[in-house]
Amino acid sequence: MKKNNFFLIVLSTFLFLTGCVDKNKNDESHAFVDEGNGEEDAINTLQVGSKYKIVGPMDELKDAVMDILDSNYWPDTLLSSEELAERTGISENMYDDYMAEYQHTEAGIDMMIIVKAKEGQIQTVEQYLNEYRELLLNIYSNQPQNRAKIFASRIETIENYVCYIQLGANLSPFEKNGDEAMIYHCQQENERALDIIEKRILNT
Repeated sequence: MKKNNFFLIVLSTFLFLTGCVDKNKNDESHAFVDEGNGEEDAINTLQVGSKYKIVGPMDELKDAVMDILDSNYWPDTLLSSEELAERTGISENMYDDYMAEYQHTEAGIDMMIIVKAKEGQIQTVEQYLNEYRELLLNIYSNQPQNRAKIFASRIETIENYVCYIQLGANLSPFEKNGDEAMIYHCQQENERALDIIEKRILNT
């Protein structure tokens, strides 16, 4: 995706995250839907009943994180390759595989994106994810809990896997103690997720 399309990325992301898009509309571009349309539109998804799940190595990475965080893992909706490109600018020609999942509520911001970048594309993927993070910081600048989650998010590269980890689950118990307490909690959750991802990728 070229730089001159970045405005469209910003606009579409802003409309989606601020609730200006009609959530009741049947959007067949979603890889994870409440009512299945019988189509498979993400390169690493498989339809199971009326929903989709990721398959292959990325599924194993996600399951490892879910095992560690248990009920504190809140992302529940997969992004198709088209949606990933619209939100971040990361297109299919930049990676061999990916897993992108977010929390499908208007208020939710928990997210995990893992991109297995092609040779020569690692820095580009890192750049786009950093730009996406900056965009989210601007959008949620006036929402303390979401701002804390984004501020504490981690973008880390493990071999050719570029990870964007933005977790934290329920911050209400920490909010009374201020931003630092919320940020610290999210940092710990993100670190736990990255630690198990790294161990699985490196097989240690």
